[in-house]
Amino acid sequence: MSESAIEMRDIDRISPEPFYLQLTKIVEEAIDKGEYSIGDRLPAESEFCRRYDLARSTVRETLRTLETKGRIKMVPRRGAFVIDPEQSGWVLQVAAGFFEGEVDYNKRKVETQVLEARLTTFAGSPAEALHLANGQQGFLLRRSRRLDGRVALYSVNYLLPELEHVVLNSDVMQPQGSLNRVLRQSGHIIFGAHRSVEAVYASPEIASILEVPPGFPLLLVTSVSWGQDRRPFDYYTSWVRTDVVKVTVEAGAVGKMVQETMPVDRSKQREVKSRSVPAEVGKSRSKKLKPKRKPA
Repeated sequence: MSESAIEMRDIDRISPEPFYLQLTKIVEEAIDKGEYSIGDRLPAESEFCRRYDLARSTVRETLRTLETKGRIKMVPRRGAFVIDPEQSGWVLQVAAGFFEGEVDYNKRKVETQVLEARLTTFAGSPAEALHLANGQQGFLLRRSRRLDGRVALYSVNYLLPELEHVVLNSDVMQPQGSLNRVLRQSGHIIFGAHRSVEAVYASPEIASILEVPPGFPLLLVTSVSWGQDRRPFDYYTSWVRTDVVKVTVEAGAVGKMVQETMPVDRSKQREVKSRSVPAEVGKSRSKKLKPKRKPA
């Protein structure tokens, strides 16, 4: 990267956007403007740290994000190299959504049709994921997305009720709108997310929306996203046509890391604990155990 490209943008220290995402955009701009060609090696981690006054962990998160997006390839003991991004694909990463992945990085035409946007009562999985009580109101957003003119996916977002005005007064309601971007601009930046993918067959209702015959094979993506305060704010389900868009899943270690990062509804956790310990157990601990009689 040339010195002019490095100094073209700086890290905004007061922005709510994470530093690693800001650096990701800076590097991508340099690639898009030809400062880097396919096969060029990016500066070393230490160089990024020095020039932007960032922690090494932040720079590494930037490089992981760039690799997830298909912009670079990490080669052990050699560094990060610019590669040709895939022609199509939706990466199930934390920071970017379907719109950003296809429009910003793969230069494809995405159009959105809003099918429903209103306050309604949530129950079951949506309420549980957002830590809301059954019957509590939330904001429902149903949309279909077209990729280069073909229906690619149908999604249903369940959002916190206070996000109603944020969405309704934004470009999310327009064909080129991005919910992920609008949420980020309103301060609801994704700090973590849990996403699952399963193979399903299209029901008659879903098939009609996706313009496929009933029983058509689809991928069902379920996700819950939360902010730095660990409060979930977006739960969604998406039915994806893999004959139109390829879904790439970024895999990582699970277990302790997942337990530490996933938000927990503390009130429900206390309820589970209180139910799991019967009253008799507590009473029995205060009694002395009598030795069993030996058989005569």
